[in-house]
Amino acid sequence: MATKVSVVIPVYNVGKQLETCLQSVIGQTFPDIEIIVVNDGSTDNSPEIIARFARHDSRIVVIDKPNEGVAWARQCGVNAAHGEYIQYLDGDDYLEPDAIERLYRKATDEQADMVVLPFWIEYESRRKASNPTPGTYDSVSFFYSLAFCRNYWAVWSFLHRRSLYTQVHVEKGLSYGEDAYLAAQLTCFAHKIVVLESHPLLHYVIRNDSATLSRFSEKKARDIERYPQLQRQFYQDKPTYRQVEKALANVELGAIVLLLSKRWFSEARRLALRAMAIEKQFPGLLQQRPARHYRKLLKAYAHSERLGKLMARYYLLTRKIK
Repeated sequence: MATKVSVVIPVYNVGKQLETCLQSVIGQTFPDIEIIVVNDGSTDNSPEIIARFARHDSRIVVIDKPNEGVAWARQCGVNAAHGEYIQYLDGDDYLEPDAIERLYRKATDEQADMVVLPFWIEYESRRKASNPTPGTYDSVSFFYSLAFCRNYWAVWSFLHRRSLYTQVHVEKGLSYGEDAYLAAQLTCFAHKIVVLESHPLLHYVIRNDSATLSRFSEKKARDIERYPQLQRQFYQDKPTYRQVEKALANVELGAIVLLLSKRWFSEARRLALRAMAIEKQFPGLLQQRPARHYRKLLKAYAHSERLGKLMARYYLLTRKIK
């Protein structure tokens, strides 16, 4: 009998959190899982922790590989998986004990290709719950919900069929936006997507030394511009391209305002002119999330570099850019 769920865990130097992560998976109330742990070239004690857990649980499959980033580590796990469904879990996050049971039951009851889970966002001194928008979606409507910030791009928040990967492309080296690129592809191939309404089932942990909070760089800036282009290239030959074109444009606008939120002003005029071109093609997008709080800044930079710089100072002083 085939395994029902493969839990794929990419690991890179998370030894301090890894035991909690692995314990949460082996302790699931749903036993019919395989646990694929991909050691992505860790240099701390993560390999020793993985080996210790693997000795005591035969469901654990260990893959050791050089460091190539989380996107390719996940794909290596999928390539080795046998489960009907895939659930990602980062090595510094952890699951509620009934997470896989609830997700798999929802998937089978609804005959869904993807089930969206609610989760906790865990900061070091506080937490908040995610609020995925309830409902049943097709591929187009769910992509719109992602593009317009009604649901989350995080691929670890989807239990999804392994069969969706037949045409998925992983962009090696993409270090920002890799979830958005993969989520766009999985969504395109999914016919039915449902949101599970329950207590939060996954704990997404943000540490002070987390990659999420790490120093902004030229590489990250280029990747932020790149992932909407990758999404568009992927969709261009798909039957739903015209249906999702407005959503793709809003994703690109979101990338532009993300760069401004990171104080990436060196190319702000070029970005603003692109934003105005998008607004001309799809009037009203600047009034939508996530661009609406930045529309004055974008318009100022589109008018002139000088006016944009003056407006940027105002935004900084009033703490509108965080």
